[in-house]
Amino acid sequence: MTNTEFRPTEPNCVHVGAGVTIKGAITAPDAIVVDGAVEGEVTARTLRIGPSGSVRGHVVASEAEVHGLLADKVEIKDLLHVRSGGRIEGNLNCGDVQVERGAVLAGGVFTAPADQETAKPEPAKREAVAAQPQPDKTRLFAAE
Repeated sequence: MTNTEFRPTEPNCVHVGAGVTIKGAITAPDAIVVDGAVEGEVTARTLRIGPSGSVRGHVVASEAEVHGLLADKVEIKDLLHVRSGGRIEGNLNCGDVQVERGAVLAGGVFTAPADQETAKPEPAKREAVAAQPQPDKTRLFAAE
């Protein structure tokens, strides 16, 4: 999603304009576009941070495109695209990440595609061992 594609009149969307600062929680069923600053919890299907935008806090989204700053605890379920000039700081957990030249990732990064389950080790397989006949101990000590 680019700036020209977003229209503030679209339903289920939030636009934080340049020069605006919001502190607290924001939830949108569709998109959140940030050209200003947000501090707090952000939840949306799509998050777009413009070149002058910054988001600090706990972020949960399916997709994100970052031209500005995204910091703290970030959970992107599908695709995170960090554009040239974009910066990610903190702990990042995402399905997939694309980083353009000139972008910065500073912190921990964990990627695991949403459609791929975490591999779990299988329990060791034990083969059945045939019971071997035990010697008759009564005969060992029998008198001759």
